[in-house]
Amino acid sequence: MNLLEVKAIQIGIKNIKDKIRHWQYMVFSLGFAVMFTLLFYFFLGREQFQYGFPGMIIYTTAAGTTSAAISLAVDKTSGMLERLDTMPTGRKNLFLGGLLSETFMISLQIIIMFILGYGILQVPFKGIFELFIGFFIAVLFGISSVGIGIIISGIAKTPEIANAIALFYYMPILFLSGSLWPFESIIVFFTPPYWAKQIFLQITVLGDGLLDNLYNSSLIGVTAKQIPITLLGGLLIVTAFTIAFTLLGILIFQKKTKF
Repeated sequence: MNLLEVKAIQIGIKNIKDKIRHWQYMVFSLGFAVMFTLLFYFFLGREQFQYGFPGMIIYTTAAGTTSAAISLAVDKTSGMLERLDTMPTGRKNLFLGGLLSETFMISLQIIIMFILGYGILQVPFKGIFELFIGFFIAVLFGISSVGIGIIISGIAKTPEIANAIALFYYMPILFLSGSLWPFESIIVFFTPPYWAKQIFLQITVLGDGLLDNLYNSSLIGVTAKQIPITLLGGLLIVTAFTIAFTLLGILIFQKKTKF
């Protein structure tokens, strides 16, 4: 393990400790996901909610956009970036450490949501293997959300502005993707959450394989129709979004400008 990896892990651990110390934001963020989950569960009922729960998972991971944007905006305004610019590995450590810590926190939140949904509320699912695949897809989408948060932190001048921009982005995009409520429109195909939500849904609820076709919404068996893209194709799209947002975040984050 080289010096860059060691420093990045150390920064990641520091970030996690900072988030634990400021647990109020974590509780507030996860609290909304829990509230929406309970609300939709009692509104739809257990059998129907299995089609809605994947959207709650994606909502939870999308919050990584706000978390990453605020965290890195704080480092920017505190002068941390300028100090790191004088070090050999500089911002790479901070970027990788932030990515590690945010991915860890997203994974933890997904586990909590799994316990709430599949453990406490007894939401039906196809099998344990399918849940593991769903977990991987949710984390992958979460990393793309972190990438967007990094991009926002590079644009925003203060943590408050970063928070506002992140909320303005991810709340509308979740609704337009059909994650929080079924929405059948061509618009959904241009939103990253749709692909992650639909793959998660069809694997964990229907037990579909990667070569099965995706549906255009969560209303499977009602009005949803198959599209000419398989789950594997959708997974490649989610991966492409993740790589693109992360690389763009790196380019913006590595740019040494006066703040």
